[in-house]
Amino acid sequence: MNFSKNIEFSAKTFIKILTAIGCICALSAQAQTVNLRKVDSLFLNGKIEETEILYERYLSSFKNTTLAPLPIYYKLAYINEKQNDYARELYYLSMIYNRQPRQAVLNKITETAANYNLSGYEVDDFSFIFLFFRKYSLYFTLFLLIVGIYAFVVLVQKKRHNELIQRRHTWVVILYLSTLLILLNLPDFYQIGIINKETAFLRESPSSAAPVKKAISRGNKVIVLSETDEWLQIWWDEHALYARKLDVWAIQ
Repeated sequence: MNFSKNIEFSAKTFIKILTAIGCICALSAQAQTVNLRKVDSLFLNGKIEETEILYERYLSSFKNTTLAPLPIYYKLAYINEKQNDYARELYYLSMIYNRQPRQAVLNKITETAANYNLSGYEVDDFSFIFLFFRKYSLYFTLFLLIVGIYAFVVLVQKKRHNELIQRRHTWVVILYLSTLLILLNLPDFYQIGIINKETAFLRESPSSAAPVKKAISRGNKVIVLSETDEWLQIWWDEHALYARKLDVWAIQ
């Protein structure tokens, strides 16, 4: 009898605990929404120092920053411009441009970089083609994929009907599909970063004992080639060098 009462008591206690946890989670989610609205109100009232801290705290709750609302990045870019923190301004503008490539944002980035004599923001042929492709990647992907599937189906049909397939046609289709695969993965291969330290040292190898080849100042943009636990291999001044992860803001 006591045993059954204990089981009943334990079950009720367990249900109460779950209910309490659910209520806490719900209240936490509501509080987060209310806090964001309050922060927006503070922003509109010109209290930029307070809002900067709160907006950054809100962004830190996102494991994947690409899911964070873009308006917050716009507001943080504006706040840092007002505070003359050009490096952080460029970081947030680059985060915006990486997700929504717009000419107005690019103009603001290049203008700010030019005002502070920063390097890496020049729009060369490769970056222009890359960003143009990224902007219209959905249309490019659909078009190239349809053409590739059509060519592949034609080859399969010829094979089924025992028709002669010239070797060069096969190689053209293979080359086309390989190029398509590279284009689809191009955004993952190309990543940029912005130096966040007043002076970051670039080394020959990913080690603090490695010789320093170059020093780079805050706000300059670099291309990230690869990464390890603590180091990034970057492309700077026509050299592949290594910088600490903590010295670079990665643009996602």
